[in-house]
Amino acid sequence: MNDQAQRDQALDVTQSYIVQAPAGSGKTELLTQRYLKLLTTCSEPENIIAMTFTNKAVDELTERVLSALQSIDQPRPEEIHKQVTYDLAQAVMARSDERNWQVLNNPKRLKISTIDGLSSLISSRYPSKTQLVPRQIMAAQWQRNQAYKQAAMQTLLLVDDPQHSKAIAHLLLYLDNNVEKFYRLVIHMLSKRDQWLMRLYRGEALDADVLKNSAQKIVIQHLSHLEQVAKLHLDQSFFELMTSSADSEQAQVDKLPGHQLTDLAKWQAIESLCLNKKGLWRKKLDKNCGYPVELKAQKNALMEHLQVLSTQDSLRELLHQVTQLPALDFSKIQADTLTVIAQVLKLCVAQLSLHFEQKQAHDFIEVALNANQALDDRSSVSDIA
Repeated sequence: MNDQAQRDQALDVTQSYIVQAPAGSGKTELLTQRYLKLLTTCSEPENIIAMTFTNKAVDELTERVLSALQSIDQPRPEEIHKQVTYDLAQAVMARSDERNWQVLNNPKRLKISTIDGLSSLISSRYPSKTQLVPRQIMAAQWQRNQAYKQAAMQTLLLVDDPQHSKAIAHLLLYLDNNVEKFYRLVIHMLSKRDQWLMRLYRGEALDADVLKNSAQKIVIQHLSHLEQVAKLHLDQSFFELMTSSADSEQAQVDKLPGHQLTDLAKWQAIESLCLNKKGLWRKKLDKNCGYPVELKAQKNALMEHLQVLSTQDSLRELLHQVTQLPALDFSKIQADTLTVIAQVLKLCVAQLSLHFEQKQAHDFIEVALNANQALDDRSSVSDIA
């Protein structure tokens, strides 16, 4: 398939793109071309930052860029995609001569880095008091998990602290005093704290609105996916049979529901009709499912639908997950428990920071969080940004 039009479009540096393509399709060359194109637009090469995930990828992209810049003394290649790279490299070198970059003599001016490397650079340029002494990265997963567990253990030791005892005791009671479960959950949450720490709190307190908005987004996203899959397998005859149900909630579902919050109850009714308590397709229907003996004909017709659906694992899983979606409104008990969880998690994060300081080490997440703090203190944009 000729995708040159898409490749040309990706070189529009005024727009952002997500590129999806199989291995060996030329994604790295496209990235090289886009990076070269960006270099032609800037005053200094340091103005353009390319980020990737691994040091190996950094080395490969850097080598591609330098090779392209060095190739301009050679004849113009015949292949179209190589001609694009060649022409862009010529433009970059012309810009380099104009601005006296001397980029081939100073290849470190090309800012191609891992995400962690960029975070470390930002933190080192704008260190906090606790970052004045260089720290080692905990690269191994077991090291990080050990640090997370240590933070959890130190948090539990605060159970006798008057300021924190109530919250810790409440959470332990919620977990049936299962300390190992507490450790597992804390380790999991600390390993993903970059995903929730700054989003969960407003100031020093739990932001209930954030939780509610997040819950609503999760529900809508799941129902959207479910709707797309269900419409391939549930036709109107299925819903006509549902309206005959003795169950009032099922009887209200007369067509395929949408994906709004108001549609959740209808999807729950479909799930309760189609799946048993184990989340498997029902093999029989009875009065407990809304189909007493008086509705034998409708029940048999529905069973034919369920037999056809029995091979549709994707639909079954999506329906079952409806029962696991977060609540849209929190009861007082739930709200109190969430507040306690938030308080204890903040303690765990604080204990983790103390542990990192004692060990003169940190994980990749800590580096990224420090970089984010350096870039934005919430009141003004920092100098480094």
